[in-house]
Amino acid sequence: MPADRGRHPNGADAVAAATKAADTARERTAEYLLAIRLEQRREQAAARTETASAAPWTDRLSEFAARPLDEDTCGTVSA
Repeated sequence: MPADRGRHPNGADAVAAATKAADTARERTAEYLLAIRLEQRREQAAARTETASAAPWTDRLSEFAARPLDEDTCGTVSA
């Protein structure tokens, strides 16, 4: 039996090795999931930024200035 001892750890050594492996696996999984989530958040933020800055104010103001005023607005402005 002593010849196999190096290849087959006793119960306490096996539990310690398994615990260490499980801790390492949990840590790596958490890091991976965090990286994925951060990438998703970056993509969402980039999409919101693109949508929010679709038209600069100078373009929007000229569009508003070109629109005809209705009677209610003309009455309010001249009053």
